[in-house]
This record gives sequence, C-alpha cells and structure tokens, in this order.
Amino acid sequence: MHTKERILTESMKLFSVYGYTAVSIRMIAKEVGVESSALYKHFKNKQAIFDAIVQRSEEQFFQKYDEMSRIEINRAKDLEELCLTMFRFQTQDSWTSSFRKLLLQEKFAKPEIAAVYKKIFVDMPVQHQRKILEELIRRGILRDANAEVMSLELYAPFYVYHIIEEDPKYLEDILRTHVNNFLESYVNKVM
Repeated sequence: MHTKERILTESMKLFSVYGYTAVSIRMIAKEVGVESSALYKHFKNKQAIFDAIVQRSEEQFFQKYDEMSRIEINRAKDLEELCLTMFRFQTQDSWTSSFRKLLLQEKFAKPEIAAVYKKIFVDMPVQHQRKILEELIRRGILRDANAEVMSLELYAPFYVYHIIEEDPKYLEDILRTHVNNFLESYVNKVM
C-alpha cells in the first residue's frame, strides 16, 4: 500500500474512533509510521485528508448506486434484495461503516460535516429509491402515489438502524418484513 493510501486508511480509522477534531496530523503520522512532514508531501493539511476521504466515500457510493441501478426490479423479492444489499453496504463495508461513524461523531459540532452526512446517508439513498419507485409507478407495478414520500417511508427504518448496533440476523428479518409490508401497502399488481 502506498503512503498516500496508508494516510487515508489510518486517518479514517482514527477519525472514526476519536472524531475528526480530536485527531492531529502527528497522530496520523505516527499510525502511518512516517514523520509529520511526510504527510504534507501528500496532503496540504488535515482538511485535505478529510476531503479525500469524503471524495473516496462518495465515489464508492456512486459506484454502488450505479451497480444497483442495473438490477431489473420485477418482483417484490427484487426490491427487498436491493434494499438489503444497500443496507449491508452502508453498515457492513468497513470503509463505509467507519465513514458513517466519523460523520456521526462530528455532525453536531461541524455544520459542513453534517451536510456531508445528510448528502450521503439521507439525500442520496432517498433520491435513489425515489427514482426506483417512480419507475415502478410508471410501469404500473406500484399504485400512483408521491414517490418522494414513499421513498422516505421505505428508507426510514433502514436509516434508524444505521445509527444503532443490532444483531445482523435480527435486522435482516425485520427489514425484510418492513419492505414486504411497504409493498403490501403500495403494490398495484403482483410483482
């Protein structure tokens, strides 16, 4: 792993445990195993490291959404699996999970971090689901309703479980049931 990559990886680990504010360049350098001056060869300052972490995280989310958008949804199981796959990505992928923890720790202290958190863990998922639901409405699979409200309704329980630790098996079962209850409320015909 190159030094720049190690800086990002170790910074993410430190930020997710101690918070962005509490971590210093010196702490990062120590974890990477280099002098502080070596970090400045790769990043201007701690904010630049954070910005690179945000950029990488956004790229990973866009890549995952692109991957998910290629899945054809023709039955209830398809939407259920799509929702659960995205939830697993947001909660079990080590980078994404650390990123979420970092943002959760700092979002109340720094408005710019709160904005990043909202964009990635609220706005992007809701907008992505809204597009899927609009397509299902257009195809007559779901009854005509406000896709934005439907998206919020579908996503809310997933979001709640982003911020608490829970047994993964229990979560899978309860979230599957949630998606199926959601579909029972909105399905226009058998998927």
